[in-house]
Amino acid sequence: MRSQTLFAVILVVTALVLGGATYAGFQAYQNAVVDKHTTTVERNTALVRTELDAQLKTHEQSVELWATRPGVRAHGTARQRSALRALVNNSAFAGASVIAANGTMTALAAPQSDAASVVGSDFGDRRYVQRALAGTTYISNPVPAETGTNAVVVSTPVRRDGDIVATLNGAVYLSETGAFDLLRSDLPDSSGVTVTTDGGADIYHRPPSPNRSVTTHTAPLSEADWVVSVSESRAVIGPTIQRLTLLQTGSVISVFAVIAVFGWWNYRRNLAQVEALIDGFRALRDGAYGTHVDVGGADEWERIGTGFNEMSDTIDQSVAENRERARQLHVLDRVLRHTLRNELNVVRGRAELVASHATGEAAAHAAHIISRCDSLVETADKERAISDVLDTDTTPEPLDVARITETVVERAQADAPNADLTVDTPPTAVAAAVPQIGTAIQEVVTNAIQHADCTAPQVSVSVSEPTATEGTDHVRITVSDHGPGIPRMERRVLNGDDAIDALHHSQGLGLWLVYWAVTHSDGDLDFEDNTPQGSVVTIRLPARDDTA
Repeated sequence: MRSQTLFAVILVVTALVLGGATYAGFQAYQNAVVDKHTTTVERNTALVRTELDAQLKTHEQSVELWATRPGVRAHGTARQRSALRALVNNSAFAGASVIAANGTMTALAAPQSDAASVVGSDFGDRRYVQRALAGTTYISNPVPAETGTNAVVVSTPVRRDGDIVATLNGAVYLSETGAFDLLRSDLPDSSGVTVTTDGGADIYHRPPSPNRSVTTHTAPLSEADWVVSVSESRAVIGPTIQRLTLLQTGSVISVFAVIAVFGWWNYRRNLAQVEALIDGFRALRDGAYGTHVDVGGADEWERIGTGFNEMSDTIDQSVAENRERARQLHVLDRVLRHTLRNELNVVRGRAELVASHATGEAAAHAAHIISRCDSLVETADKERAISDVLDTDTTPEPLDVARITETVVERAQADAPNADLTVDTPPTAVAAAVPQIGTAIQEVVTNAIQHADCTAPQVSVSVSEPTATEGTDHVRITVSDHGPGIPRMERRVLNGDDAIDALHHSQGLGLWLVYWAVTHSDGDLDFEDNTPQGSVVTIRLPARDDTA
């Protein structure tokens, strides 16, 4: 059986086992048991929250009603004390007090407290006083009372002619109000209930029986800063969970066994060969050409291994030939460059000697020879710059092209005083470029001056930084002139549309210098026609934040 077919059969078997086990185990549990159980806990939580909110709302309404009585506003009078006693005797409140707007307690009715010792004291720092003076009815968190049980204070503002003049505060013992009777009677023993304050302190706590919670739901009260939590015992769904767990365990063991066998087989037959090939490619990446691998395995892998070894040998032979050719070119380049410069110096010296003693046509020929020698030396210098750019050790680095461009324009102006050069650059414009980028910019500016068809050529040079509106991250160097323009033939050569032998004279070599310097800087070089005539050369270089 072919490996692809066998692999497909094993995948089908694995998918059937994994899908059947997962569906039979988890889906039955998740869809049937958990959803029903979660709904029950949420319903019980809502029931507890509604009952507690209703009882607390009753206490709030009682305090708000008594706060409207005139006697409550009569600070420090027997009438006020009588009103507080009536509130305690006719409601579930165990005590009541009035605190004036300045925070001073003016009256207290509490059978188990010494009113004389606290009346006149400052209670302005109490939270329930501050909330009531702010205009809201507030239920405080439980605090220990003198009776040993927890009490909460229900406070509400007391108004006179619309202004808040005091707070009416009623203290109620939770144990005496039956607030938690519903929690003890209507919920099953398997349900646990906890009521906590916003600070996390327990007001009421009854753990589930048995105490093994599987689902918990919480809900905040509307009438107080309390939170209700209801949890359900695992015993309710225990038998169902046990059955599903057995089914799930058996299915998982089966899946693991099948996957383990398949994984080992697939590794021995396929993955080991892949790793051998990866190691071979890594060796080629690191320069170890000619590396051979032994993949083994099926016939397909043997053919792949043979192909890799043949490819590696071919690369090794090609790289060796390229290295030898590069070494030969390097030697020829250095020898030719040295010999050419020396011989040109000799020729130029002889021509200068002839020019100094000759007149007329002979002197003109000597001057022409001197000019051509200078042109050839300039061409040799450009060739050397191109070789430096093409050197593999030359890498882009952060350079301030604004400063470089200004220097280039200054030198060009000094070399050509009659030229009308303008430059517009920002204070700094840092881009990633090879060190020869300055030579490339100089070549473009010099080319614009030398090929002008007037005695006072006009050349504009500008540098612009990236802007958010343009949506670019490149620094642009633009050189504009009004000369005859760069021939389209040379543009086509740079674009790869024509053969290299279509270039002529040093101008073509200079443009190649510009092209390679920009390309090795990961930049772009564009040529456009100027209006009404001339050329616009644009160099775009990747912008950088740091400087060299």
